[in-house]
Amino acid sequence: DIAVFHLAHEQRYLCYNQISEGFWKERSEDAKACWHRVEKLVNAGYLTKEYSGKMRMDVFFASEKAVEVLKKKSLDSGLPVMKPSREFDRNIVHDLHVTNLRILFREMGLVQWKSERILWERDHLYHKPDGVLTIRGKKIAIEFENGITKGIKRYQELFEYYDDHEGYRFLFVIIRGDTRDWLMGLDYDARKTWFVTYKDLVKQKEKALFENKRGAFELSRLL
Repeated sequence: DIAVFHLAHEQRYLCYNQISEGFWKERSEDAKACWHRVEKLVNAGYLTKEYSGKMRMDVFFASEKAVEVLKKKSLDSGLPVMKPSREFDRNIVHDLHVTNLRILFREMGLVQWKSERILWERDHLYHKPDGVLTIRGKKIAIEFENGITKGIKRYQELFEYYDDHEGYRFLFVIIRGDTRDWLMGLDYDARKTWFVTYKDLVKQKEKALFENKRGAFELSRLL
C-alpha cells in the first residue's frame, strides 16, 4: 500500500493497469486481488478516484490521508497533496507513459527516480526533464516525446541546454513512434545524448538499442 501511495504521490496519479502491473504482476487476474485491494483503499479514503474523460478510465490520486502516512515514514518527498483540478488529464497521455517508464526501469532494478513533479514543485527547476534516473551516482535526464511534435529549433535548443548542463551524465530521448534521421542528425554531444523508441525499450528492456549519429549500444552497455 505504501509503495502505491508513494508512486501516485510523486507521479501525480496512477491508472489501474499501472497499479496492477507495478505491484500485483505475479498475482492471478482471476483472483482480482489487485482490484479488491484498490477498492478497499478508495473506500478507506487512502486513494481518490477520478474519471478521465480524455482516456475514458479512472485514475487514482494519493489522498490527504495517504500523504499523512507517507509523512510519518518520511516518504512524502516534500510535496503537498495533489488535488485533481478540472483539467487534471490535459497531459494524461504523456504523464501515463512517463510513469510506465519509471515502472519499467524499476523492474530492471533501477529505482532511483526523481519525478517531474519533484523537480518542478520542490526543487523549482525551470528547465526540467520528465524524470531523472540516478545510477551509481550518475544522473540521467529522461525526455519522453509523444511523437515528434517539436520543430527543429525547439529540439536544437533542448539539446544545447543538456550539452551545457554538467549535472547530467546522459540524456535519454525516448520517443513514442519512429525516430527521425533529421532529429538524430542535429547538433548535440554524442557522448551524452541517446535515442530509443518507447516500443523497443518496453519490449527489449536492457537489450534495447540506444542510438545517435555516431553509434548504437544496448542499454546494458551504456549503463
